[in-house]
Amino acid sequence: MKKVLILTKTDWSEPPRIRHQMTRLLKEKGYDITFVEKNTYKSIFIKHRKEDGIDFYSHAQLLHHQLRYFPFIQKLNNSLVRFYLKKIIKKIEFDFILNFSYNYSFLKKLAPNKKIITIMEDDFEAQAKFGMTKQIRNQIRATCQNSDHVLTVSYPLYDKLSSYQDNVTLFFPWSQRTYTKPIQNGLRNTVLYFGFVGRLNWEIIEEVIKNTSCQYRFVGPTIRKSDEQMVAHLKTSYSNFSYIPYSKIEELKVDDAFCSILPYDATLGNVQATTVSNRAFNLLSMGLPLVYADLKNLIKSPDTIMRTNRTAEEYQDTIAFFHHNFYEVQKDIETFLSDHYKTSRWSVLQELIEN
Repeated sequence: MKKVLILTKTDWSEPPRIRHQMTRLLKEKGYDITFVEKNTYKSIFIKHRKEDGIDFYSHAQLLHHQLRYFPFIQKLNNSLVRFYLKKIIKKIEFDFILNFSYNYSFLKKLAPNKKIITIMEDDFEAQAKFGMTKQIRNQIRATCQNSDHVLTVSYPLYDKLSSYQDNVTLFFPWSQRTYTKPIQNGLRNTVLYFGFVGRLNWEIIEEVIKNTSCQYRFVGPTIRKSDEQMVAHLKTSYSNFSYIPYSKIEELKVDDAFCSILPYDATLGNVQATTVSNRAFNLLSMGLPLVYADLKNLIKSPDTIMRTNRTAEEYQDTIAFFHHNFYEVQKDIETFLSDHYKTSRWSVLQELIEN
């Protein structure tokens, strides 16, 4: 059995992202998986557990990655991480590393004879706290240069990372579900939001909710206190708004929905780096066209599937279009999704692993 070491700084229990998809895909293909989770500040001991046939480890670190303002702090933290990873590596076997950490430039020295595939799924430079932009850029560059191959999930990240490393490949998430034609009924009057409730344009959201007769259902955990407060305000102020803190995608109620809204705050740099959200293909597989914010680097698709919007009026027009044409756009959605299932992603990943 082939074995893979997956390095992340998030908890497995977090809402699914592409790292979950890739881990499950490798497990399905017969790989034995060791998954290093989010670092902890509370214990100096390595933690280990086995769950769903996957070995999970976590270890200590000094500071959050956005607070390492000086190179010597980065080196000190990396020394600690290397210490723990060496101890973990002594306990396991692995054929290659799948790395989701942008600041792990030391992996070639840690595992000199192993292939390293790094995945950059966020624009960490755009998310940098004050004074950290240059430090993060340097760490990303070094990590890319010390990887055998780099995968990324957006057009602008591809352009940026290609200046650091020749072997960069676009690798989008995919639909876990095969497209299912929605049941025809007269109940479809709901606009769905599904995902982390944060980084949203709340001013436009409230105006759209206030000026349309549709129902709006937001599903997912809030990110900041201000997001929690806005959700509470909308629940109190508008009878056509409802909120569900968490739901698995397979448990989503969609038989009354006719589109999904993704009203991100387009002024944020890390939002503009988005080419497609992790949930987009799954929502499309349910027949739900996507009402996006005005993102300049959105994946290319017919406007019967995705439409971008700048103003509340544009959102309202797009919502009205999908409301009136929901069943007519289904064939376009089905055709578009045919290139976005796990079979096509596995062919890319398998070639990188085996060649």
